[in-house]
Amino acid sequence: MNYGICSNGSRDTGYETAIRTAEIISGLGSTPVFEAGMDEVCPKLKEVPGVVFGDFAKTDIKAIISIGGDGTFLSKVAKYRELDTEFVGVNRGSIGFLNEILYEDLEKDLAQLVSGDYYTIDRTQLKCDVYNKDGSLKGSCVCLNDIIIVRGARPHITTLILTIDGQIIERFRGDGLVVATATGSSSYSLSAGGPILMPNMKDIIVTPICSHTLNGYTYVATPESEIKISLESIETAPLICPDGRDFVILESYDSIVIRRYEKVLKTVCLKKDSFFSNVRKKIVQRGYFYENR
Repeated sequence: MNYGICSNGSRDTGYETAIRTAEIISGLGSTPVFEAGMDEVCPKLKEVPGVVFGDFAKTDIKAIISIGGDGTFLSKVAKYRELDTEFVGVNRGSIGFLNEILYEDLEKDLAQLVSGDYYTIDRTQLKCDVYNKDGSLKGSCVCLNDIIIVRGARPHITTLILTIDGQIIERFRGDGLVVATATGSSSYSLSAGGPILMPNMKDIIVTPICSHTLNGYTYVATPESEIKISLESIETAPLICPDGRDFVILESYDSIVIRRYEKVLKTVCLKKDSFFSNVRKKIVQRGYFYENR
């Protein structure tokens, strides 16, 4: 079997983890595949027996192994989500909510991966379309974690009209809104006071950011719901960030329509730990990590 390996050189110093991952995969009788050009970025990879460099889309990839932090994982999902493959991460970031494999367990976990002794989680993704005031499409994107609409360069209150399934929910005033999947529920949405959903749940969460009101509610919509966020006349344009990426520039009277994407993303789960105990452990560890850097 072929396993695609992607590594973030700013997290994986000297691509040491990538090299070790390739050696283990090769030693287990499978083929490590790297993106075209990685042989020039890291010549040492050419010394690993059986390693291949090329286009993942033209190779029968069983799973893509992302080496880095959560940002690396999300960037590789954005690049390869349309491939019929699974994703798993090796954590070389701070804590890594999305990364299943710890560096110290690399050999054991990769052996489990290659043996097929794991299950997959079908994770809901979101599709976001942005329209201008004339109804013309400005841009579309798909994300795994969340879509954030947040105030721009100046600290002005942002006014957003939130509609769910054609019903106007509120004329929100504050710093912005987070529209998240269950996967993204443990990220920015959680920091803004939203609930944590188990990763295989399909509901959509809408969480206010610093709402300028005495009542700040999070809304949980059904998987079939359509979330619409409309802008009024604006002095400073808010930003829209799908999974932390740059997207279109928002203008007065634009509207943002968010729905569940038709395809799920399959991620590998190797461990039997309780999801909630694992989230709690990682949040606590994040505090220790930054305190002890």
